[in-house]
Amino acid sequence: MEHEQPHESSNHFCFGRDEIGHLTERCVMDRLEVMTRNEQELYSYRSFFTRRNRYRSSQELIVDPDWRASIVKWSYSVVDYFHLSREVVALSISIFDRFFATGICRPSSEMILLASIATLHIAIKLRESAIIRLSTLSWFGRGRFRESQIADMELRILMILRWCVNPPTTIAFVMHLLLLLPEISSNFRREILESSRFLSELAVADSFFITKRPSVVGMAAILNSLDECEIKMHQADAENYLNSISNAIAISHNDAEIMAVRQRLRLLAAVNGG
Repeated sequence: MEHEQPHESSNHFCFGRDEIGHLTERCVMDRLEVMTRNEQELYSYRSFFTRRNRYRSSQELIVDPDWRASIVKWSYSVVDYFHLSREVVALSISIFDRFFATGICRPSSEMILLASIATLHIAIKLRESAIIRLSTLSWFGRGRFRESQIADMELRILMILRWCVNPPTTIAFVMHLLLLLPEISSNFRREILESSRFLSELAVADSFFITKRPSVVGMAAILNSLDECEIKMHQADAENYLNSISNAIAISHNDAEIMAVRQRLRLLAAVNGG
């Protein structure tokens, strides 16, 4: 007589519009494997350097940090106005950074503003069902560019990036890594997510993180949040969780890069009242 195989337990975590759904642990790990492979291969920052830029420092190809921070602040104001997901900004700035990493366009003030409007529109179309007209974004850009200019820049960015415009974001990694948490109260889980989301959004505006893998930033944000929220777990559960997320994104939670990112996030949180 055949015995029915037990069903693998599934995890579910809903936070507002960022619901992932019911996923088994195996499914979470499979997703994380694909996301990690994509960020390391298809969306690796350095892979977008053109041949003439391959031997230049990454820092030479980064838009002025203050300008970039202003672009992020403006982008957040737009998505908040329309009640869109803030992940849209993370996606937009990722496209923006890789576009300028190619070195094909000189980052003048006009080009930076035009590209930021175009990448935001691309990100909205990828992540949201809401339709935001180019005329509206043009208005948010103080009317400095015609709709046709924005549309042309969108196409130019898509062509230069070979249509690779849907990378995994830090908050996407956070959401999936949190599904691997052992059983804790929903309030604690929500508290960790809110703290991790806050740190992830701060990281978007900081040029330090441009070359960092989103998975690394996501893990660092979670580890800092676990410390900050003082979540109590049994030692065995805590060790199993750290091992699980380390295996999921192929980097140890004690790695020097993780430690450096955690320290930078602590600094940002201190400066921004976190």
